[in-house]
Amino acid sequence: MKKIMILGGGTCQLNALHQAKSLGLETVVADMLPSSPGAALADYYAPASTFNPEACQKAAAEFGVDGIMTLGTDQPVLTSALVAEALGLPTLISAVQARSLTNKREMKALFHQHHIPTVDYCLVNEHTDFPKLKALFPGPVVLKPLDSQGQRGVYRLEVVEQAAPMLTKTLSYSREKEALLEAFYPSDEITVSGWVKKGKLTLLTVTDRVLMEDPLNIGICTSHRFPTIHQELKEEIEEVSQRVAEAFELEEGPLYIQLLAGGQGVLVNEAAFRIGGAFEDLIIPKITGFDILDAVMAHALGEEPGTHWREGWDCFRTEAKASVQLMFAHPGQIREITPLEDLLSMENVVAAGYNFQPGQWIHPTEDATARFGYCVFFREEGDLTASLEGFLENFRILDGQGHNLYRRFPL
Repeated sequence: MKKIMILGGGTCQLNALHQAKSLGLETVVADMLPSSPGAALADYYAPASTFNPEACQKAAAEFGVDGIMTLGTDQPVLTSALVAEALGLPTLISAVQARSLTNKREMKALFHQHHIPTVDYCLVNEHTDFPKLKALFPGPVVLKPLDSQGQRGVYRLEVVEQAAPMLTKTLSYSREKEALLEAFYPSDEITVSGWVKKGKLTLLTVTDRVLMEDPLNIGICTSHRFPTIHQELKEEIEEVSQRVAEAFELEEGPLYIQLLAGGQGVLVNEAAFRIGGAFEDLIIPKITGFDILDAVMAHALGEEPGTHWREGWDCFRTEAKASVQLMFAHPGQIREITPLEDLLSMENVVAAGYNFQPGQWIHPTEDATARFGYCVFFREEGDLTASLEGFLENFRILDGQGHNLYRRFPL
């Protein structure tokens, strides 16, 4: 029986654990939280941070795993590649490639080197003279950690001088002593999920990344919508996405790209070598027939995927519809939640889950780690509007006074 280590035991990794078990694999979850749902589901649990390659390597060696993988989160991609190289396990990318796909300093440098369009940016630290940057950034700016995830430490600021007092907080989410400062680009966010095969990228899905409106904590996603409303950008999206795959010298595997569509055209925000964190492992097989999770898992074990490759797939021509609702709530103590079985019985719902339980407190939303839960809708053809409106109308997170804490966002 082969044994696979999955980095992360959160809700984004649970489907991988279920799939591994269905394939007869033994599972090891590495997560710093013993209370993570994946820790209880796995055959073995390693109390190791997915940001700590040395601890994960030690655990992988002790358990004698045959492969290592992650999905849904950025930084464990580097850990996975480092551990695989150290222990001689299969890996689709080198540690050098993984570092360039998880550190925005190296990522932005590659974008610049390969003339991939992105926003104006610079690196800043505690010695930066921010007022002198006003010529480069005359308008609003975005401050980001170089090596974090989940929108932690990402802030939109009206003027560049405001970045100085926010820098310490941003760096608290990073292992670096520098941060990324970008020009704010008014735009819609588009997510590309694809698979690279022999260097050629096939776009499996192109979705609209619908964001929470917050003047400071930006980029927090409330839903993914398929198909994208930006059908007219098909050729531009395909062209720039292929250039990203080539810039990172990818030959095989999953590629996740965030694009910004605005007045200056399509710009690349960031890229990652992983399955997305909005449950793309569930929705991509529904839409395309290609089991991207099976493919990632097989390659992690050095095997050929059993899933059928969709040669010539065009995600802009399918009749399928999908929506992934990423739930958030107002602060308060939870008394009662709509039973999960009721949610799963709603029309066109194919998956759902909660990150909180009755009795727990919900704190103010500052980043994506405050996500309450998720609900995935899919329909082979036809409209999802009625199903989504029914969900928004009937879903409840009640506090002790009977107030519904669920935050409703535009579809």
